[in-house]
Amino acid sequence: MAAVLAASGPVVTRSFRLGPADMYGMICWGREDQAFFLPRPITWELVSWADLLLPAVLAGLLLRPSRWTAALGTVALCGVLALRILVTVRAPGAGPLTGGLTPAGPFTDGLPPAGPLWTAALCSATATALLWTAARRPPRSLPWPELALWAAAVVAAAWTAVRISLIPGDESVSSFGWSASGDPVTLWNYPVLWSCKADADGLPVVLVALAATASAVLTDGTRRRIALAAAALLGVAAVEGFVPVALLADGERLREAAQVEAAMLIRWNLAVAAVLVAAATLWRRNPAPGGVGTA
Repeated sequence: MAAVLAASGPVVTRSFRLGPADMYGMICWGREDQAFFLPRPITWELVSWADLLLPAVLAGLLLRPSRWTAALGTVALCGVLALRILVTVRAPGAGPLTGGLTPAGPFTDGLPPAGPLWTAALCSATATALLWTAARRPPRSLPWPELALWAAAVVAAAWTAVRISLIPGDESVSSFGWSASGDPVTLWNYPVLWSCKADADGLPVVLVALAATASAVLTDGTRRRIALAAAALLGVAAVEGFVPVALLADGERLREAAQVEAAMLIRWNLAVAAVLVAAATLWRRNPAPGGVGTA
């Protein structure tokens, strides 16, 4: 579990920089306007997706452990780090935000598009060491139906990042994975949108990966508490935009109209992820000796 958390470092640190949700708060609800975005070269999108999927890959290896788990995990960690180094070295003269493209917005200076290289290197080294330590005491293997539920939860949790990647535009650029300089003050001033930033930055994927790993390495009571807490967080994030609009409007008639409009603010992908996490957690009702559950 610690190895998955360490590998999630680049995704977590992304949330402390300005991102798509800071530039346009409605991005999580499909009302984006590409004019609000600074396009990213496709190479940096690949790095961002590698960062996002790496915790899920390591969690999958730990959920179905074998004698190759540590080796395959190390290959994945080194591969993602090598990709980042290659992209960084091949574009040394490109601007940190535009990658050599014409600036398209007010934030034209700042951090590398996918985060500092040293942070990723440190996270990869830590995750590798923890992975080999965990390999000495391999976690229990989860049954395939439960594993399928966790995989589906990861897909649902990643949907916002997928949708951002599909924003139409020049085929050589993407809106996912870019960053800007400065503190993420925009959304911090609007707490009602805090989970939109987390969703756009990929934190729900990390949350699901950690909850899934907990199911393989912790005792039954502890794993259920952690996983159900993760499902609750996903559920709250799913309706966070809905609640204030639907419940805080003044007047009965205005409230009824607001509730109809607020229904569009429910992030159904996170609601589905919450249900899948809960289902994966409760599926193993009678843990068998050795940790493999039965339906």
